[in-house]
Amino acid sequence: MPFSSFSSSSTQQINEQSSGTVRKRQNPQHNAMVVPPRAIKSKVVVLGDMGVGKTSILLRHDGQGFTSQMSSTLGASYICSRSRANNGREFELQIWDTAGQERFRSMVPLYMRNSSAAMLVFDITNRQSFRDLASWIKEVERIDETGNVLLFIVANKCDLKEMRMVSEEEGRQFAEKQNAHYCETSALSGKGIETVMSSIAECLLQEQQRLLKESAELGHSSFDLATSSVAEAVDEKRAKRRGEEKKNGSGGNANGRGCCTIL
Repeated sequence: MPFSSFSSSSTQQINEQSSGTVRKRQNPQHNAMVVPPRAIKSKVVVLGDMGVGKTSILLRHDGQGFTSQMSSTLGASYICSRSRANNGREFELQIWDTAGQERFRSMVPLYMRNSSAAMLVFDITNRQSFRDLASWIKEVERIDETGNVLLFIVANKCDLKEMRMVSEEEGRQFAEKQNAHYCETSALSGKGIETVMSSIAECLLQEQQRLLKESAELGHSSFDLATSSVAEAVDEKRAKRRGEEKKNGSGGNANGRGCCTIL
């Protein structure tokens, strides 16, 4: 009679069956938990003249509705919001609402520190608020010497069509010159607000991918990105490229800023 060989696991199962207990072997893969990637945290600062609707936009986005009895922001406040890019990657946006009054301008550098994006809001019924965008952008450029902060021009109160003083075409042309993303919103109806937030997430994702690529070109891994030396090396590389583009007149714009490719 030929000898039959059993593996130790088979022998164990037979012994367990004879004793009246059967234990099924579990596949460790079945017990493995799928851990979703962490949300990417980014800071966004909202800038613009007093009364353009910065706070109303954030309150609408935060699910608090709209009120016409809005007092002026003193200093700054912020909300935390989660938005998704088109590939499903989640972003945790810390959105800072700043005061538009001139007396609070000196505090802008404090709020701009470590910011990834800036929302520059104007009121389509107030032409002066549109003109003042140039000074707000200069303030961002003065603080953000590397040109890494993404710009979003937000034309608010688009529900007031009959009172409009700045056309969509003019707004888009201005945004294009600044290499900024452009979007029209209404804090009253909520139109366009979620588009702005998802667009910010999408652009931040594209910027992160560019950063990873440029870091790899410098010989660093993605795990090195948290170190200041790597970030400075990438910034130096970008500044050098922007200088060459400006000298040769190829690519970029007056401020050397890049722009995301959505909308």
